[in-house]
Amino acid sequence: MGRVPARTLAIADSRALVRSMFLASAVQIDLLPYLRGGRPFSEIVDHTGCTRPDRLRAWLWIGSELGELSRRGEVFGVRGRRSLALADGDRLLSAHYRSMLEYQVGPYGSLDQLLRSDAGEGRSDLSRYADDIAQVSLAAAPFVSSFVRQAVAEVHPENVLDVGCGTGVYTRVVLDADAHAHVEGIDLAEEVIEGARRDLDRAGYGSRVDLHVGDVRRWTPGSARRFDLVMLLNNIYYFDQPTRAALYQDMGALLTERGQLLIVSMLAPGSVAAAHLHFMLTCQAAPSSLPGRAEIEGDLATAGFRIVANEVLVPTEPFIGLRATRH
Repeated sequence: MGRVPARTLAIADSRALVRSMFLASAVQIDLLPYLRGGRPFSEIVDHTGCTRPDRLRAWLWIGSELGELSRRGEVFGVRGRRSLALADGDRLLSAHYRSMLEYQVGPYGSLDQLLRSDAGEGRSDLSRYADDIAQVSLAAAPFVSSFVRQAVAEVHPENVLDVGCGTGVYTRVVLDADAHAHVEGIDLAEEVIEGARRDLDRAGYGSRVDLHVGDVRRWTPGSARRFDLVMLLNNIYYFDQPTRAALYQDMGALLTERGQLLIVSMLAPGSVAAAHLHFMLTCQAAPSSLPGRAEIEGDLATAGFRIVANEVLVPTEPFIGLRATRH
């Protein structure tokens, strides 16, 4: 009888897992937008090219039992709050659920192999799922954007370097916050840069931004340009821990006399989300890990920086923003 509470909790866990897997598979086959107004089962079969209607029906029944789909006889529609958001094209939620099937679940499913692998062996999720990772990271955008705007208001930067700029979300924050700012962005993922370039051009920022594909450790700005603000936002953990102090030092060499280095990062340990991300990072073939608070502060001091702002951006998470100037 002592095991009943544990078993009850396990059943609740399994229900949450089924919901996540159902929504992840719905995103994978891109069916929810089609079901938005309600569709007869026969039409759903034709739309999906299904040759096993028994499996499709069983899958749809899961959605209706979860409350994610409505069912009236043979007509299925979208009902749940999550499903409605996905059907309406919420890119962040779509990336979140799409990443679950392989990126987030993968390391747990292959833990035995990962624990016995040699140095340099591991997963390649960071490159394979670069676009999804960039989209999922937007969940932190409201908190990071506020911190970036504060820095722009204080520094009034003329030139800004956005390292690992991804979708360009924080490049846009800078451009909106100061009409005189020009941003150089750099990211390893060519497809992500192409998408960011299209979005920024479409929004009318083209003349104020230059985006590059490459590794910032091997990239030098043209005409020896220097920056009033260098941003490392949600990406310092992608760099090998022993090389981070050298990276900060290199970024410091790109700063003007009044320039500041801006760092935003989750820290380890401190929460379930932080522990999960740290585990995902350590399972990659390329060395990655979340920094600790003492580590990041010590590396900045080693690189010749003085921290002028140190804020917790999300009260319930070890998620911080740092601003630092050179000594």
